[in-house]
Amino acid sequence: MGRLQRRVSLLVLLMLMAQAGHAQYVRLSAWAMQAGFNPAAVSSADALFLNPAALMNAGVTGPRLRLMEVGGWLGGSLVRFDLYNQYLTGGRHLTSADVDQMLDAWFGDAKAWRTVGEVVEITPLALTYTGWWSAWGVAWRVRQQQRLWTNRGVLDVLLKGTEEPRTLPVNGEFRSMTYHELVVGYARKLNPDLIVGIAPRLLLGSHYVGGVMRSMVSIKEDEIQHRYTYTLDLTGATETLLEGFDLFDNPKLNGIDQWAVGRQMAGLRQLGWGAGLALGVQYRLLPGLLFGVSLTDLGFLRWKRVRRYTPRDSVFTFAGVQLDVERLRTEFNSDLGAYVEHQLDSLARAAYEEVNVQEAGVITLLPATVHLGTTYWIGGATRLHAALSLGVNRAGVNARAPQLVLGAETRLAVLPLFGGMVAGGDGALMFYGGTGLQVRTWGIRVAAAGTPRSYLMGSGARFMLMVSLMHIGF
Repeated sequence: MGRLQRRVSLLVLLMLMAQAGHAQYVRLSAWAMQAGFNPAAVSSADALFLNPAALMNAGVTGPRLRLMEVGGWLGGSLVRFDLYNQYLTGGRHLTSADVDQMLDAWFGDAKAWRTVGEVVEITPLALTYTGWWSAWGVAWRVRQQQRLWTNRGVLDVLLKGTEEPRTLPVNGEFRSMTYHELVVGYARKLNPDLIVGIAPRLLLGSHYVGGVMRSMVSIKEDEIQHRYTYTLDLTGATETLLEGFDLFDNPKLNGIDQWAVGRQMAGLRQLGWGAGLALGVQYRLLPGLLFGVSLTDLGFLRWKRVRRYTPRDSVFTFAGVQLDVERLRTEFNSDLGAYVEHQLDSLARAAYEEVNVQEAGVITLLPATVHLGTTYWIGGATRLHAALSLGVNRAGVNARAPQLVLGAETRLAVLPLFGGMVAGGDGALMFYGGTGLQVRTWGIRVAAAGTPRSYLMGSGARFMLMVSLMHIGF
């Protein structure tokens, strides 16, 4: 009997804590960063980045503090585990027909791009305050973004070699940058059902790398010719890395303090500046139906003291290695492999090693995206979500590909639960889910997402992880 009473008492206590914290509930379905979220479902610190009008969504008046939230995204249309396992594992010998079949499934035609990237976002501190008719917030966020674009040309040359004469484009792009955001947001009710918000931000860049290559490879019976042009832009720590890197003498990297370089890339050293803006609107169509629209990451970064590298030559032609028997015997001790490697290095140095260097200014765009979303309360703490996101430029993880997010969330005592699916964008179908702990005005949360099959309703695997260590209401 005593054990039963204790269980009943514990259940009642949990229900009371859940009710007391219900108004402070953080809407966990909004965590998906650039990859898609519901502008009608966010609140509190999330609203500063995703829909500033939702600063009014806290449910109660007063301040709220968030400490140390970390989120990460990895993947893209280039990540095809199914094709890799089918063609490139198990020691399988690939014929030209096999390679063409694989690349057709992976890329399509020679002009099509496939991408892979990663995004890491850390919010050390965010403070918001909600009143009856207005709300405001401030936050500091650090963002690190990397992305690679490529066509099928590189894999075609590597896997088919010189088996058949052909001419094909070999193109690629790469961009990596780290910057800090200092955000101020404000929201106001225009009437009981309509809220508007704005969140300008100052951007401080600490690391940037950008590279673009356009080239044509012609493979003939008696020679290989590579006609190319490229630009490589570097700032700060990445320039230090390049000075220690030699394509033909990798051990030179050993003299670089790579830990110091890493700290510099993530630090507050200002190598660029910029400005950004987020705009949002929320409207209550019915007592249980909320509609939201937002434009996020509208802005730019201007990088200063960028060193731009361009090639002095534009053509590399290889017609075979000339065999000098006397030199092979005297200089290489009859080691044919070392002799061939030296000849190839010499040819490559002559074509690729000499570069022009100049200082340039570079402007990069933020991943501007438009989001439309709706939330419907079906009773208690249970809600359904639907949202559509569309990139304005190609800087985001989904470029200009539209993405649909469907989900639901509920609450069991102090445990909020949510889950759903993400379709479209630059990848295959992805499922997400998460939980947390909400005790009165204190809470934590964790969420994850992944692609079960890299070919299911799209192309490319994607994965996400988010952890929020603490959010507190006062």
